[in-house]
Amino acid sequence: MSHELRTPLNGMLGLAQALKLEPLEPGEREQVELIEDSGRNLLTLLNDVLDLSKIEAGKLQIAPPRADLRRKCKRLAKIHGVLAAEKGLGLTLDIDDTPPTLIFDPVRVRQCVSNLLSNAIKFTETGGVVLRLRCEPIGDHEVMAHILVSDTGIGMSAETCARLFGAFEQADATTAQRFGGTGLGLNITHRLAKLMGGDVKVESREGKGSTFTLSFRCQVPVAEPSIKPDMDDIFEPPPASLKILLVEDHPVNRKVIGLMLAPLGCALFEAENGQIALDLLAAEPGDLILMDVNMPVLGGLEATRRVRSDPRLDTIPIIGLTADAMDHQRQACLDAGMKDVLTKPLEMAALFSTISRAIEGEGSARRSAAPHSA
Repeated sequence: MSHELRTPLNGMLGLAQALKLEPLEPGEREQVELIEDSGRNLLTLLNDVLDLSKIEAGKLQIAPPRADLRRKCKRLAKIHGVLAAEKGLGLTLDIDDTPPTLIFDPVRVRQCVSNLLSNAIKFTETGGVVLRLRCEPIGDHEVMAHILVSDTGIGMSAETCARLFGAFEQADATTAQRFGGTGLGLNITHRLAKLMGGDVKVESREGKGSTFTLSFRCQVPVAEPSIKPDMDDIFEPPPASLKILLVEDHPVNRKVIGLMLAPLGCALFEAENGQIALDLLAAEPGDLILMDVNMPVLGGLEATRRVRSDPRLDTIPIIGLTADAMDHQRQACLDAGMKDVLTKPLEMAALFSTISRAIEGEGSARRSAAPHSA
């Protein structure tokens, strides 16, 4: 169901992003933004339901690499600070002397903190929001991280707080009508915190605001290697004049991606399935391949394996495009030989930055492999 729903969402959100690049009248731009916002709300609900299903089925795994928790909190404060400023609110960041490198799942932590910050901003009309980070040693090479999100919003009664973390729960019907939402975010945050060895707690008073505390276990690495820059902090436009082969069977998706890539001025070739793609590559290898996964005649995984087995083509970067959002499906793409994978609906910024990384990585590999002159 996730796959089937993401395909039309890709068309909706992709075309809205492309339309925003056009010179629109103010009223037209507002309508396009409403379409985009509605599509993003639907995507958020889809992702929440999918995560809830994964958790209930025991299929959601925590993947803790080395990362910088302080940097992650600063990035989240920056993103949500813009949203707070739009409501006339302040967002303050308070970070203690947290170790620079910790082992935790940055994707799930970002998901949890984003839920808490979004709620804090949504339910606050005046005043502001504070994001605090504290770390407490709990053993050899282990700390308990505490991220507190405090607001000066509407607050809640003790009765509401007691049932707040249940699925599809909100404070009351009036809250749901006034502020919207499904009540899934806090339930998922609570479950993720438990999976990370922690918890989520709330302290609140009606009319006085609320403080949510997310806690989770982190390992402290023995060595302190350098941390790669967070991809959220980096955006480099792809180089112009690329020859890109787009392999995609859905005509709407081809149209959307073509509009997204138009500002780059690249030469775009299209194929409706993997077999046509192989025929085109045999005649004219390009710089990059955008490969859909589920296609008739020859699917993306097998087409990728055949490209990788051809010495003339095996260095061309391949970026997978898929509406399948499960971890094992993404891993299957990487195992087949794809360099990276993007999940539909596509974000234009994510598409550009992924292409940039793939091209830059390939350029570095070629320079390293080139023979040195005497």
